[in-house]
Amino acid sequence: MSYLFSWRGIPVGRVTLRRSAGQFTYVSRHLHTRGGQVGERKQEVTLALSAEGTVEGTDSVPQALWLWRGPPRPGCVTGREELTGREGAHCLTAVRGAEAEGTLLGSPFRARYDAQGWLQVLEVGESRFTRSAPGEKVRPPPELFSQGVPVQGNSGVLAFEPAWAVPGRVPGMTEWDAAAARALAARVHAAFPEKGPGAADWREGGAGEAGGCLAHALRFAAEAEARGHRVALVHGLLAVEGGPARPHAWVRVALPGGGGLELDPTSLDAVRPETHLALALVDPKGTSVEAGERWLELLRGTHRVVRRP
Repeated sequence: MSYLFSWRGIPVGRVTLRRSAGQFTYVSRHLHTRGGQVGERKQEVTLALSAEGTVEGTDSVPQALWLWRGPPRPGCVTGREELTGREGAHCLTAVRGAEAEGTLLGSPFRARYDAQGWLQVLEVGESRFTRSAPGEKVRPPPELFSQGVPVQGNSGVLAFEPAWAVPGRVPGMTEWDAAAARALAARVHAAFPEKGPGAADWREGGAGEAGGCLAHALRFAAEAEARGHRVALVHGLLAVEGGPARPHAWVRVALPGGGGLELDPTSLDAVRPETHLALALVDPKGTSVEAGERWLELLRGTHRVVRRP
């Protein structure tokens, strides 16, 4: 069964749920538009289930499975987000006919079910999931940052107001020699004869010959891991003086002694506070929930980009 996923009324992807003997599968297909190119990122998680419908070996219920057939019983259970693995209270607080209300990890939700008890619509914040007909297609979303993000101020280092905390490392990063990391950045840069948004931006490891900043960063991370090193992917903004800031991605390498080195394989330009502004640091193979939430905050206008002398 599939659901169209929309944000602020804009369709941006599809979620498909499948249950078979002893397991539950959650598939997310997220559409992106950058530079006029449409890409799709697919993430799939299959969880083994106990006879009671909990994740095997735990007391947690997959979040989508808890909501899928219902409404659920009033009260709270421990639920797990399929893609992130986050666990916490999932509570049903009210049922009015075919509609139900509650909270998912503290976020309010509203759900509507059909006469057979299948979930038809789920609303969480500004996100909406609507059951789709078989074969129904999703129109490519507009390019949300086509005009970039305005930057206030004429010179100085870039910053967010209010500020966002970005850690120096993510769990699992391994220390690496700076010279070897720079050499890999140059190799990745040369591996993409066509630089610009393309299919490689949405493929695991940035596979392909045409790709933008995300493909370069993912390729760097994949080749670093093949050499026994784990790095972090940086989601952020790139700006030159006098212009807007635009979404960009680069990498951060852990150096011996606790330091770090940021590299931009796309351009090989130095990563400087006057040009690069980190929004979130993530595992290249993990989900980017925090980054996604912060991009949405920028679109809402709750944070702005400034230059500080």
